[in-house]
Amino acid sequence: MTIIKITPNEAGGHDNQTTAAEIPVPEGYAVIPPEFGAPETLENYPFGELTVEDRDGIPAVTGWKPLPIPEPELEPEPQYTAEDMIRALLGAV
Repeated sequence: MTIIKITPNEAGGHDNQTTAAEIPVPEGYAVIPPEFGAPETLENYPFGELTVEDRDGIPAVTGWKPLPIPEPELEPEPQYTAEDMIRALLGAV
């Protein structure tokens, strides 16, 4: 069973969880029915626009429009001065 948060997070992906157990679907989440797809088969998962419909009282994903996967933001390398290096070598850090 795979559940996915209906509202995307800040990066545009959807929080999700796959489990072998049948669990109640939490508020704000929808189940991805096995006949619809799986994380491995949905393009750019978990980055996509969902269509969700109520099926017997349970929100279920019925549509998936893949969105681009954002490039990771790289943090700049720290810049050290020659003085920093000398202090580190002398143990004065």
